[in-house]
Amino acid sequence: MKRITKRTFLITTLTTFITISLVPIATSVSASDYKQLPKPEWTYDVPTDTTTQIHSKNYYFTGNIFYPIVSEQTNSQTAYTFLYQSDRSTGKTKSVHSLLAIDDKTGKQKWIHKSPMPYNSFEIDQSGNVYYFDEVNSGNKKVYQLISLDSNNKPRWVKTFKEHFQFNILEDGRIAVITFTKDTSVITLYTKEGKPLIKREFPGHVRHIQGNYVGLLNSDAPRNTTTIDIYSIPTGKKIISAVQPQDHVNIVHADFEVLSGGTVIVPIYDAKMEVETLHGYKPNGEHKWIRPLPKPAQNAVFGTTYAHNMYDSLYVSLGNNYLIQEKNKLSLYNTNNQLIATKTFTDLPAQGLLQRLNDQSIVFGAVDKTQAWYDSSKPEPKKAAYYILDSNTLKIKNSFVIDDALFHQADVRFHDANTFYIQMSETIAKYILE
Repeated sequence: MKRITKRTFLITTLTTFITISLVPIATSVSASDYKQLPKPEWTYDVPTDTTTQIHSKNYYFTGNIFYPIVSEQTNSQTAYTFLYQSDRSTGKTKSVHSLLAIDDKTGKQKWIHKSPMPYNSFEIDQSGNVYYFDEVNSGNKKVYQLISLDSNNKPRWVKTFKEHFQFNILEDGRIAVITFTKDTSVITLYTKEGKPLIKREFPGHVRHIQGNYVGLLNSDAPRNTTTIDIYSIPTGKKIISAVQPQDHVNIVHADFEVLSGGTVIVPIYDAKMEVETLHGYKPNGEHKWIRPLPKPAQNAVFGTTYAHNMYDSLYVSLGNNYLIQEKNKLSLYNTNNQLIATKTFTDLPAQGLLQRLNDQSIVFGAVDKTQAWYDSSKPEPKKAAYYILDSNTLKIKNSFVIDDALFHQADVRFHDANTFYIQMSETIAKYILE
């Protein structure tokens, strides 16, 4: 991204929109509870000729999706992750994607289910239910199915559609099935038991769906812009329009985030000022506040278009608060745009990666990147630092800083403040910080 110009003018202009902050707690962090990793609870060796590592593994920020995903249903505690295999048995190389289920208590394999498609078609909800896409023949026609499995690989239900569709598992467990016409998107919401809840048609093509809101690309907008219209799914009414530069796609954060209290946060890129600004809206679309994101880094990995670099500043929703990451500094704000706390991490060996957990915690940490994770399945010893924080206060709940880490940054996934997994190309290990 280009250097921000007229930054002082921008901030002065925006001051009238920003609510006066609370007295924040600003601290620097460089301590550690653990100097070495504990012995793993278990280690699982993946099947021969398969790997957990594919080139998109935890590559950029996707909100809550870091694998393995662990369900904690009664009597069915299961860790899920994906396997990849290059099958050459027919003389031709074919990619095979599978879902692996492990007993999270023992580390023993429960089952492996191959994707029926030449790509990974699986998604998992937080209750441990599995969903995947398939195509089958019905007479002389092809139909499309959404299939659900339980944690024991047994079918729960099947939904059949005449049209090709996409689906999303929402954070509250509902399933959004999306079909497209030339100019519209039809969204059908189901319970996780497969019961239909609501069906609505919206103009445009879906870009992002979260909670009770959907953002769609407005195909009738001027071609020199990317206009995203945000609708309330229950009412079908448009509440917000975000006008972005042409061909705007951001792999760092979503087109909008919804706080638990109903505030909708929309990042809008100001091409004139060359900075993204966060806009807060009430559930009815009434504008509440605006805040500029910090100046992005100059050495953007993905070029200079907008904020396409995971190492630039980004924002995420945390319950009824939101958090901004600026390099290795975290700043927490409430729904009214008031600053709650800040923390700067001085001992991270690289740019920190953020993970949101289901126990109201967040994880911020990094591993030295002198050796890229895809270069070797046996990393060289290097420094790693991870901090587990209370998402409401940024207070530290747990941490470890070690100098002989034999894993890469993309290999680490936390489940809660004490439990994490290191998923290498050929092994998966579970650790608990006592």
